[in-house]
Amino acid sequence: MGPCLFGIVLGAYVMTDVHYYVRTLLTYFYAKFFRNRISITDPSEVYGFVLPTDADFMLTHMNNARFLRECDFARFDHGTRCGMIEMMFKKRGAVAAHTIRYRLPLMMFSYYKIVTQPVWWDEKFVYVEQKIITIADDIVRSVGYSKIATNFNVEQFVLEKFPDISRPEMPEDMQKWLECNELSSKKMKNYLSNGEGTNGVKNGKQS
Repeated sequence: MGPCLFGIVLGAYVMTDVHYYVRTLLTYFYAKFFRNRISITDPSEVYGFVLPTDADFMLTHMNNARFLRECDFARFDHGTRCGMIEMMFKKRGAVAAHTIRYRLPLMMFSYYKIVTQPVWWDEKFVYVEQKIITIADDIVRSVGYSKIATNFNVEQFVLEKFPDISRPEMPEDMQKWLECNELSSKKMKNYLSNGEGTNGVKNGKQS
């Protein structure tokens, strides 16, 4: 039984990202049962500590991919506390796009917080701003936006759950980012209409 159990656990770690799933569950239950409820426009804060498992090959600071991973957990916290995550469980949803600016590195063993706040929405999408800030000096280390696609009417959801909340004005920099997304989407459609894959390959040859 011992070797069999060890094999199952080892196989789980090899085939899946066990830590990610465990932490997602812990984030959900902690936000659901131990944190205060918030409205959709309220900022939420989650805290973290840079560990060697977060580091790049130089072992001095958090690698770029970890920034996005940590932001994922922070969005899960906000969505749980404002009630949107339950709707996404029922109707489904996914991240459609990210943009992030890495201003300064998060050095090893730094204590930081992630501030998450939806800044705009329409019928299909929620747009979330996230900042990673080091606690010791209150410096913004990175800032970015996420575009969350849903299979329900977001405007109707907000109206029913938060009738006193008005949609904020779209930030100017986010508007430019969405224009860039639109150009990228047109480019993808052109590839497909020309019989190419989304990477620009046609008939097995690079175009």
